[in-house]
Amino acid sequence: MKKFFRFTAAALCLAAIVYFLMPLGLGISHIGMYYPCAVLAIATFVLLFPRMVQKLLHSRLRKWLIAAASLLGAGIACIVITLGFIAFAAADAPAEDEDVTVMVLGCQVIGEKPSVMLRDRIETAYEYLVAHPEVKCVATGGKGGSENISEGECIRRELVAMGIDNSRIYVEEQSTSTAENMIFSSEIIRREGLPTTVVVASDNFHQLRAGIYAARNGLDARSLGCPSVWFLGPGYWAREVLALYAAFIRGY
Repeated sequence: MKKFFRFTAAALCLAAIVYFLMPLGLGISHIGMYYPCAVLAIATFVLLFPRMVQKLLHSRLRKWLIAAASLLGAGIACIVITLGFIAFAAADAPAEDEDVTVMVLGCQVIGEKPSVMLRDRIETAYEYLVAHPEVKCVATGGKGGSENISEGECIRRELVAMGIDNSRIYVEEQSTSTAENMIFSSEIIRREGLPTTVVVASDNFHQLRAGIYAARNGLDARSLGCPSVWFLGPGYWAREVLALYAAFIRGY
């Protein structure tokens, strides 16, 4: 019976590894896909080869293995706690009567069309703007090397094509990161006298970091989060944890 549970758990770990690596089929590759796979691979090894693990624990490597396992456990605990904070930020939706500005964070543009993730952000912003016709919007994001137009301009075009009046949309086209999204968008918000409480139209995993950068620029962020594509989400959530740690080390 124990062997059955070990093999079942190992099979689940291997399936999870395949799941995390699925974006490779679309040419997507980032660290958030790989470090969970490394942890899962270690777990698979322990489950499939318990006798070998026991031998190693009784060898001269015992102290090193225990130290490595302790560090790994502490790292996993930190990641789980951080994921909890990310989920909490994603649930911080605006109150119905709040005076806000919608901010759509840029994402990859393919030619002149939004990627799947950017399309989700645009549709989420559209639904809010339709439900709140008095609210204005900042479409933010610069132009990457492989993009024919800026992300901000792509967002504006798509929203206008969906029926949002162009006069409600302000475009920011200088930014190349989430931090710059907030820096340059906050300048537009103050220049135009828009509400400094912003609802951020972006993936759920992005809300905590966006809120941190918003606060640094005098903005009060709320979540207008959207779920990520099912086979992309886990890797991006894992990557976001490292992005938060990197931002903390750099002092945001």
